[in-house]
Amino acid sequence: MSKLLSCIDRMVCILASLLLIILMGCLAVLPIAKSKSYYMKEHEKNQVETILETESFNGKAHVHYDENHEAYLHYLPVYDITKQDIALATSHIIDYLYHQDVTSMQFQLDTSEGKIDFFSKQAIDHMADVKVLFIGGIRLCFLSCFLFICCILYIGLFYRRIRPILAKTYLITVGTVVVLTFIIATYAILDFDSAFVFFHQVIFPNSEKVDLALSFSYCDTLTNLLTGEFFMHIGLAIGIMFLVFLLTSIVITLVIQKYGSLWFKKIANKS
Repeated sequence: MSKLLSCIDRMVCILASLLLIILMGCLAVLPIAKSKSYYMKEHEKNQVETILETESFNGKAHVHYDENHEAYLHYLPVYDITKQDIALATSHIIDYLYHQDVTSMQFQLDTSEGKIDFFSKQAIDHMADVKVLFIGGIRLCFLSCFLFICCILYIGLFYRRIRPILAKTYLITVGTVVVLTFIIATYAILDFDSAFVFFHQVIFPNSEKVDLALSFSYCDTLTNLLTGEFFMHIGLAIGIMFLVFLLTSIVITLVIQKYGSLWFKKIANKS
């Protein structure tokens, strides 16, 4: 019976550690991915306004591909794109990804040739796949929070029995994640294009969705708005924030491990 309880205690500690790491990951990703001000700073840094005018809104018809890999022409007239247009496009993307009741991120611009769609059909189809991941990630965050609370209640209930293995289990788990994060970050920095392709192959098990995500024309408004540099910068920012959270949790765990027993003894003596 003692072996069974020991096994359950260890599994709960590992699960609590993994759930806490997932929650820290959510805390690193969700706020920055929802920050319009961050997007706008990146747009200005990456000269998105100039790119959209020279590559997208230049009066030429360009070949695009739909989810069935069928080619179609997407025509955008010559148009003087404004920062307000870019801000509006960014707001539509964020609202679409974070709100299940928003069914489309498409919007129209008033040009000399009438109203036109800002995003291509390929962009709309691809972002529909991305939205599934975002909504799933938000649900995973809430589920992880609920399960983490359950684990904490179990640990609190049997703390005297679990205390000797709690810190060690967490440090081993988080140390493994830090090493894996460092390896992934190094790979992405050294060969971002390859890492970008691999990332899509992981999150989209359907090869057709991967092809749809990676076959954008150089003139597409979505890829000229959210450039490769944007994804590189936001990935780096998220990675740094995630590592800061992990390293902070390690320091806190080590402090508690070193001084926790003294604090508990003082509390016990006072009581």
